[in-house]
Amino acid sequence: MKTRFQTRVENMKRRYYEVFGDLEAQAEFFKLASLLLLCLLFFALFGAFMLAKRAPVVIRVSEVGKAEAIQDLQLHNAPSEYEIYDFSKTFTKRFRELNSYTLPSDSAEAWNRMSARYRKIADRDLVESGFFARFHETGLHAHIEFKEEAIERDTTEYVRVSLIGVRNIMSYNDPDYKESSLFKAELLLKKVPRSREVPWGLLVEDYREILLNKL
Repeated sequence: MKTRFQTRVENMKRRYYEVFGDLEAQAEFFKLASLLLLCLLFFALFGAFMLAKRAPVVIRVSEVGKAEAIQDLQLHNAPSEYEIYDFSKTFTKRFRELNSYTLPSDSAEAWNRMSARYRKIADRDLVESGFFARFHETGLHAHIEFKEEAIERDTTEYVRVSLIGVRNIMSYNDPDYKESSLFKAELLLKKVPRSREVPWGLLVEDYREILLNKL
């Protein structure tokens, strides 16, 4: 036997379905759900963008590979001596160790390590002048071996590096062709904040090369 309360609850229930009303309610629900998902997507993209702008994590290690604690991040986040030499040698090789086969990829990597000011100078002297196009057809390739390295000056904004090396130029077309020279490279490096685009924290502001001797 049903109680009076049960009978009243049954009378309050819908005895038919309003199709249009249900569709309208579902549409409103999906609108709200879509808006919430859109907001979540926006926050996710914004968070990913902020993370991409952050400087990469740099873990200092000792000579034996043991991690070292960093006390002052702003001070110790500056490029170390090893990083300066590695950056300078890598740039010099990509910029001056010319290879007629790998010239496009090598020059692209070198250009990525230049400041905007020096990139314009390099474009004018090497690309717009047609030097790269002519060298690409020569079949020549070079190999650089560094002999000496030194940091001439190191300030909070710039560091000047000098490298002495031997450049051997050979030919893919003539196996007997070889030309060797002793040269000195002088690089002015600008210290910049580390980023995803510039993880090494350095950009080439100026590059000069002196021929010391023909070998």
